[in-house]
Formats: sequence, C-alpha cells, structure tokens
Amino acid sequence: MQSGGDAIRVEDLSVSYSTIVEIPATQRRHRFSRRTRIRTIEALEDVNFSIRAGEAIGLVGGNGAGKSTLLKTIAGVLKPTEGQIELWGRPHLLAPGMGFNRVLSGRENVILGGLAAGMSMAEVRDKQEGIIAFADIGGFIDLPTTTYSSGMFSRLAFAVATHVDPEILLIDEALSAGDAAFREKAIQKVKELCSDAHTIVVVSHSSTMVAEMATRAIWLHQGSVRRDGDAAEITAEYDAFQAESHETAQRDRSIANT
Repeated sequence: MQSGGDAIRVEDLSVSYSTIVEIPATQRRHRFSRRTRIRTIEALEDVNFSIRAGEAIGLVGGNGAGKSTLLKTIAGVLKPTEGQIELWGRPHLLAPGMGFNRVLSGRENVILGGLAAGMSMAEVRDKQEGIIAFADIGGFIDLPTTTYSSGMFSRLAFAVATHVDPEILLIDEALSAGDAAFREKAIQKVKELCSDAHTIVVVSHSSTMVAEMATRAIWLHQGSVRRDGDAAEITAEYDAFQAESHETAQRDRSIANT
C-alpha cells in the first residue's frame, strides 16, 4: 500500500439484522395472541466514504449509531446487506476482549495474537519482548489475563495489535479503560503507524481522544453518515449536539410473528 492511495472504500453500504423479541403481555389483545415478533434492526443505511492509506479516522456517534457494526463489517465479521467494501490491505479489529484467551497468560496471549494476525512463530518471537515492553504491565505478563484489570487488558491488546504490522487497524473502544499516560503513548503509536502509511479507524466515546488520534472524523447518526470532515470540527459539532439533544438508536421495523 502506498501513501495517498485508497485503503478503504465503502459504497452504498447497508447492514440489517433480525431478532425475535417477546411482545409484552400488556400489548397482547387476548391470551392466545402472538407472543413474539421479529424486530429488524437497520444498523447501517446507504453509507459511503473512502479512507486513504496513512489516514487516521475517528468514528463518533451515540450508542446504536452503527459504529461497531461498521468496523465489524469492514473487518469481515459481518456481511453487508447491500453495497460493498473494498480494502487495500489486511484489516485487524481491536475490540475489548476480542482475540485473547482469558485462561492463558499475557505472554502466551502475545504469541496467540501474533499468530492470529498472520505472523510466523519466528516473527512473533522477534517482536515479543517489544510488545511486552510497550504494554508495561510488569510481572502480570506471566499471570492469566483473568487476573488483569480492564486497563491492563487494554494495554496488552493494543500493544499486540500495533506491533503485528497491521495494514488497516480498526480500534473499537479498546482504549477507554486505559490511563492517561498510556493513552498518550497510544496516540503517539497511532501517529507513527500513519506515517508509515498504515490506516487507522478508531471508535471512541471520548471526543477528545478522537480529536487527538485522528485528523478526520465521520459522524454516524442512526446508521447513516451525518457529517464527514476535520476531526476537531466534527467532534466539536457532535459534542454540541449531544449537549442539546439525545441521539437515538437505529431505526427498526417490528413484524409480528408466532
């Protein structure tokens, strides 16, 4: 991937899914009325944008706006209902609790994470100590990750994800539990990756973090792109919007079902 070329192109993307929910007793007309219905969630609708190699993009929006769904669709975890996504590079999704085995130690999870990202054992061994040093969790590295605080777990997961040479790194709230010193360290690492033409897409409820990590932001509202532009401007607009109103979740359609 060369700096300046597209790394991600999203065209006319829509993602919906259905779930069966119980109809409250107060909404049933009589005792033999249907008890369940199908609820169709329109998670994303007609989303279009492109991201160039070497860009760091922030995704902002309220709960249910479609941010995590978008990252999972880019990573290939979810399939588009309509539209398409083109990638120039291998995506790596970093989300809380994803990809690690909580029974294993931190050191063992470093190996597991590297292998899962497509590295050879020799490459993992070569980078292992650098990853451990970056995470900086001391002697806990040899303890099961079940003993970790959420901040320690975030540090280790971020260290692994950013040292396995990710071409496209998708970060979903993975730094929300980290302390201020590590967040600053993470921001500098993201900038370093971008200078080497790696592409970063970060989701965070912290507008400040998005403005610091990204140069551009995309604001998702009810599954659609509301604004796309300079990160500082978009996050300021989003914060003002949040202060004045409550952002609701996605549109949905409910269909009765037996």
